[in-house]
Amino acid sequence: MGDEPVSVTFEPQGRSVTVRPGTTVREAAARAGVFLDYPCGGQGTCGKCRIRLARGSGTHSSAERNLLTERERSEGIRLACQCAVENTL
Repeated sequence: MGDEPVSVTFEPQGRSVTVRPGTTVREAAARAGVFLDYPCGGQGTCGKCRIRLARGSGTHSSAERNLLTERERSEGIRLACQCAVENTL
């Protein structure tokens, strides 16, 4: 993973933010002013912060493997609190 900042765009709002690789989508959303629901406080235990990546998928965390079906994972569904930005999303 490089150290160059990457852009994350949230749809349908069309809001973009530039963050460093390794930043969670949760953190990027907060910086962009996009509200996502985190009933578990971002601990990866409730599965309520499901998002769909437009491209890429990265490595799923153990929490995502437990909370998401194989089909969801293959369709680019991630948990915003567990998904780290690796490249432009």
